[in-house]
Amino acid sequence: MRYPRDDPGHERLATVDIETTATDPAEGELVSIGVGVHDRSEPLSAATYETFHRRGETSDDEAALVGRATDRLAETDADALVTYNGVEFDLPFVEGRLDRLGAAVDLPALTDSSTHLDLFLDRKREADRTGRPWPRLEECLDAYDHAPAETIWRGDSLTNARFGEVLGPAYLRTLGTETGARFREGLVEIVDHYLIGDLEATLALYYADIGESVEGRYLGTEARFE
Repeated sequence: MRYPRDDPGHERLATVDIETTATDPAEGELVSIGVGVHDRSEPLSAATYETFHRRGETSDDEAALVGRATDRLAETDADALVTYNGVEFDLPFVEGRLDRLGAAVDLPALTDSSTHLDLFLDRKREADRTGRPWPRLEECLDAYDHAPAETIWRGDSLTNARFGEVLGPAYLRTLGTETGARFREGLVEIVDHYLIGDLEATLALYYADIGESVEGRYLGTEARFE
């Protein structure tokens, strides 16, 4: 779904995405968080991406993951935060997990509604108005003739459902053991490609919405993992 919008004039953008084992913070856990930053004066291919992953099995480790990612987000010096469903999923999930863990981590000021643009919300309202399904990020990119990055794992496309049901739990099982550490490096490579692909896709969609043509490093690429 296309959703043209006026150019708000932001010069430096940040984006954030999370990977979890479920959609409900009462049932799932955080596995990884990605943060992207792009200066509009540079091509999208020059954007920087950092990924943060769980390191241990304890609840302190999950809260520490949030702390590392939010510290990075606060350091970006961005004009605005751009997400796809960050208002209704990513940020509430993070806050829900922190609440269940009894951990106190302050989210950066950039996540405030005055500086946070969720590209999903307007599309959701339009879909509800017209009786259509809520559009996925990949479908929105397709509408602008952008091919999203594709992560192929064990012969099939990696989706949010497969991540939550299979890859995320597989990653968490590697934590805390020497044997698991040998497998974790390979899984991190898969998670990174999937996560960074979504981060770049969100930035690309923002620019497409305001009528700006961009070329990224990951758009239209495919990576295969066994």
